[in-house]
Amino acid sequence: MSSSRTTTIAPNNSTAVPAKTVRALVMFTAAMVIAPLFSFYFTSSFIFNGNRQWAGLTAAIVANIVVVGYVVFAWKEDGLLYKPGQEEESKKSK
Repeated sequence: MSSSRTTTIAPNNSTAVPAKTVRALVMFTAAMVIAPLFSFYFTSSFIFNGNRQWAGLTAAIVANIVVVGYVVFAWKEDGLLYKPGQEEESKKSK
């Protein structure tokens, strides 16, 4: 028995994910790795004088800031944030 598979290939001029989205994902991924590590070692060495508990707390806060930043970016990119009344105006123009 032979099974036939149908593979759909997207045309070259269209991509499944926009380049802006991929670029943002790469940048936020790098920020998620670099920013907490940098903040941990920086605050541990220069601000908290070797107290790793406070430095760890700072790194956790920085990681959460990066995550919130990504969520806000993705939300704006998707167009879910709009001004009040914008939806009615777009319906009227159609």
